[in-house]
This record gives sequence, structure tokens and C-alpha cells, in this order.
Amino acid sequence: MAGSAAGEPTEELLDQSTLPQQSEKPEVRVIATGGTIASTEGAAEEGGYSLSEQAEAIVEAVPALDYFVDITYEQVAQKGSSSLLVEDYVAVAEAAMAAEAEGVDGVLVTHGTDAIEEDAYFNDLVLDLDIPVAFVGAQRAADATSADGPKNLLTAVRMITRREFHLDEEPSGVYLVMNETIHAARDVTKGHTIQVQSFTSGPAGPIGIFTDNELVLYRDPGSYSSNIATENLDAASEMTVPIAATGAGAEAYMIEQAVAGAYDVDGIVIQATGWWGGTAPEVSDATEAALEAGIPVGRTTRVHWGPMNPGYDEDREGDIVVMEDLPSWKGRLHMIAALTLTEGSSTSEEPLEVVRQTVDEGKYGTRVTAPSTIETN
Repeated sequence: MAGSAAGEPTEELLDQSTLPQQSEKPEVRVIATGGTIASTEGAAEEGGYSLSEQAEAIVEAVPALDYFVDITYEQVAQKGSSSLLVEDYVAVAEAAMAAEAEGVDGVLVTHGTDAIEEDAYFNDLVLDLDIPVAFVGAQRAADATSADGPKNLLTAVRMITRREFHLDEEPSGVYLVMNETIHAARDVTKGHTIQVQSFTSGPAGPIGIFTDNELVLYRDPGSYSSNIATENLDAASEMTVPIAATGAGAEAYMIEQAVAGAYDVDGIVIQATGWWGGTAPEVSDATEAALEAGIPVGRTTRVHWGPMNPGYDEDREGDIVVMEDLPSWKGRLHMIAALTLTEGSSTSEEPLEVVRQTVDEGKYGTRVTAPSTIETN
């Protein structure tokens, strides 16, 4: 973005085609949750970063934002993102829905980067809004020499004010905006612990990027997630869905105890291996026992990119749910959101099948004839 984020931009340096009339500036609601973008090195007692900045202070550090939008605020949490709970994700969703009902033109969520992709994906699943929602974080503290928060905030506001991200026939979508790049919430993940260009969307790629004077779109804006807009959103906070990993000689105590009734679970997500989703023998046996006990089980892969083999058996009822290319942490949130559809519902469908249907709704792949199944003479 031409012009300094620390000072008032000059009109000739701004892309005039993206700007509203000054008398008709859009309203953006900033929903703050904490994170590095709200932290300073100076407040930390023993090195590192410490939370110190509230929503209004974060935004006031970027005067250029006023040129694009009018901003209102809501502080729903003040935590590092690894400390956020599903109930905090629900609070963000409820605040976004309330903001749309009040007539705002977009929502910007400031967030810690360690779990930002989880909150963004959960919200993309459960929100069905006509306005875009942009999650924004920072890899550097607000008072760091290389602070990236101001630039990320400005990029997110530029995105929200673009007509391309306001859709009429479908949800406008939830995005993660970092390093002048716009990512779909479904695909994005944190790929490096400290680098500013950490976030990546893998083979799917980003939605687009901003240069000083262009918006370059590589994919259509919108939600790429399943639509699980639920009337029982608060039930998500009460769901227990653990992740069970595999590995050489991996034990299955957690699954076995759930099957034995030692503790209640609503579902289980398996972090398996490779395309076939293989697991250690004890994990495989315990998974079968969980399915027989009526516990919904989903399978993800620990491989960073690529789908899993969905199988070719049309009669899959009661079988494990293959969660496509979702990583285990997003697969878990997907299962939680899907299971809220069965809470207090008169549906006769089994929870496992409800989860399967919602996963199928959001998948990228379409069925084709598999060469390995063709019989030749």
C-alpha cells in the first residue's frame, strides 16, 4: 500500500477505484480476541510478548484505516490463541452475526496466529452472512521494529471494502488476511513458526493478493467450507471430540476408555497416515470398537497436503467418515459443528451420517472411474 500506515495517506497515492465517498464510508466491526497483534515486547517481563493492547488501541495505531472505513469495536476475549476455547469461537460467531444484523459492511477479527486458522474455519462453517469476515493476526509484536500487524489490518480493510467479497447468492465467506495475501479459511494453515510469510493454502492456493494498486484474484471469493449454519451453536461449547494420533506401536487407551464408558465423548477424530489412512493395529481395532459402540469417528491424514482415499463402497453407512483433506484440528472442529445439528433435533439420521453429509458437501473432489477397479481380459 503506497503511503505510510503510521501517517495520513496522500489522496494521489491511493487507488481511487476502491474508495467509497467520504460521506458514505462503510462501517467495519472489529472483534478482538487478543494474540500477538495485541501484544508488545515492552510489556513482557522475561522476554517474548505480552498482551497489552485492546481493540481500539490496535486500530488507532493505523490512521490510514480511517480513510477507508468507520470502525466500531467489540472485545470478546483477550488471550493468546492457544488459550481460546470453542466457546470463544462461538462468541466470535455470535458477535459477527450481531454485527451484520446491526448493518455493518464487514467484520474484522484480530487474533493470535497459532490457532487463527481453527477459529476462522469454525466460523466459516457456522456463519451464513452477506458480509465478509476477515481474520487478521501478526507474527511480530505491536512495538517490534518489524511489526506486521498494521499492514495486515490495512490489507484486511482493503479487502472488506471491495465489492468482489460481498456476495448475494451465497455466504460472502471467512478469510485469513496476512502478508498482503487473502486465504480461504478452509484451506489456510500456518506453515512456519516465526516467518512473516508463514501462512499458506497449499495446492488450492490463496484467493488473491494485494499490490500497491491492484487486487489480483486467483480464485473466486466466497466460502469454500461446508455450510453448517446451526440454530444450536451454543451446543458446540459442550462437545467433547478428542484427536487420537497414530505411529509405530501407538497405543489406543483414549479410544478404548471412551468405548468402555470411562468418559463421555461426542465423537473422535483419528490422525492417520497417508492416502489410505492407515493406523497402528491397536488404533485400528479400537476405532472399529468405537464405531460399533455408536461413536462417530472421522479419519484425517497427518500428511500436510492432499485428499484421502474415500473408498469405493457405495454402502458406507456406519463406516468411518473420511474427512477429505482437512487436517485433524480442522476435522475436529468440523465434527463439533456438524454434531450441533443433531442437538435437540427431531432428525432420525445418525450423528455419524450427519457428519458424513457435511464433509461431502465441502469436498473438492468428484467421483471418477478408478483404473484399479477395471477388469480386463
